[in-house]
Amino acid sequence: MKKIGLLCMIFASLTILTACGGEKKEDAKNTESIQLKTPEKFGVKLENLDSSGTLNGQYKGKTITVATRTGDHETALKEAAKYFEAATGAKVEVQSFPAGNDEEKIQLDLSTSHTFDAVLMPVANIHSYAASNYLKEIDDYKDIADPSLDIDDFIPSILDLYGKYNGKLYAFPYKPDTQMLFYRKDIFEDEKIKADYKENTGKDLVVPTTNDEMVEVAKYFTKSKNSDSPVDYGYISMGSTTNSRAIWMNREGDQTVISNGNQATVDNDKTKLAMKTMMELKNYAPKEWTQLGWDEANALFVEGKALMMEQWPGLINSINGENSQVKDKVGFAVTPGNSPVLGGWSIAVTSSSKEDELAYKFIEFVTSKDGELLKVEHTMDPVRQSNYERGDVMSSNEMYPVLLDSLTKGKQLVDADVPYISAQLNDILEDQTQNLLNGKQDIDETTSNIQQKLKKEIADADLE
Repeated sequence: MKKIGLLCMIFASLTILTACGGEKKEDAKNTESIQLKTPEKFGVKLENLDSSGTLNGQYKGKTITVATRTGDHETALKEAAKYFEAATGAKVEVQSFPAGNDEEKIQLDLSTSHTFDAVLMPVANIHSYAASNYLKEIDDYKDIADPSLDIDDFIPSILDLYGKYNGKLYAFPYKPDTQMLFYRKDIFEDEKIKADYKENTGKDLVVPTTNDEMVEVAKYFTKSKNSDSPVDYGYISMGSTTNSRAIWMNREGDQTVISNGNQATVDNDKTKLAMKTMMELKNYAPKEWTQLGWDEANALFVEGKALMMEQWPGLINSINGENSQVKDKVGFAVTPGNSPVLGGWSIAVTSSSKEDELAYKFIEFVTSKDGELLKVEHTMDPVRQSNYERGDVMSSNEMYPVLLDSLTKGKQLVDADVPYISAQLNDILEDQTQNLLNGKQDIDETTSNIQQKLKKEIADADLE
């Protein structure tokens, strides 16, 4: 089919193929052909869903299977697949697995069954797949790439951390994630509270940008330290096992837990200072801090119990929920210290795919400038810089200005980014952080223990 015919098929109103000429209405009905209107998202008409003419029905009759986790990731892929199928004639099957067994199921297929053509998974998993030679390099497809792909449009820190392994690009970033500072703007902007703060501390009340400022403000607004505080706690975050390492990792500045050469880099003054700040914040958080996971910590914040919270962007759903006590009262900022940890998901082509060219065009499509706007409504935020400036994207989500700033400033993943053993290293980080929080060891012991245990785990895996 010529490009003009494809464009007519994709961008015309919901009509049968006769509208593009040539085929009878009855024949079109028999083949159950469906046309899609040119979608408009956030005031932007998505007019490049044929990837600059590189999708022109040439994959008719072919099928690819894309694996991911059940939930919003699956929903977003299926939404994009409708438009991709219209442009290519191909079929996209999205196979998903519930959180908790998705990693095992996908890993098993990659190593044995080889049924998946592409995978959408957390970044640390993608890097492990790359190290195991389960993924194709993006550069393998440069000859068929969309000429308007614009790799440099991806947020640079995200492209490097999410897409690259050993300096080579194996995946496109898909879903960005980073910790942010949520704060009670109604309290920070209250003139009487600001005047009282100035009188009692000699300083202006401002949203903290440094670790020292956060400790000072958190102390002042903790009711056990100041009976006039309008909230119970100055600070809250997830302190439970699997979450607590982020508290001090957010404080590290340009320091990282693991270097690019898979070397442990924890036992140093910067990490010790970061942990010292964490232990100070503990004094201004709930006593049950180490039992607070996602639901418990979020509940306390939306009940209006705390002034500040460091959390992933998904907290906004609770803030705006029906029973929230803080709706329209919350502001957003980069985590104090300007080095928030990152999470995130990437999408890649498997090396065993029998339709790898088609799989590449799909992952390129869903992360393209127009294609990724199809996923934003399904909690998959943009990874391209330009999309934050297009149409009404930035104004569609009050967090987006700070989210973009935070993603740009992120230095490291919250998951220890070492192939094969990320989960084991995360366990070490959590166990030792919990020992520190629960008073079983001091900061020097904690950094020393982490360093030794990480180094041994990496050495045993022959990754140093």
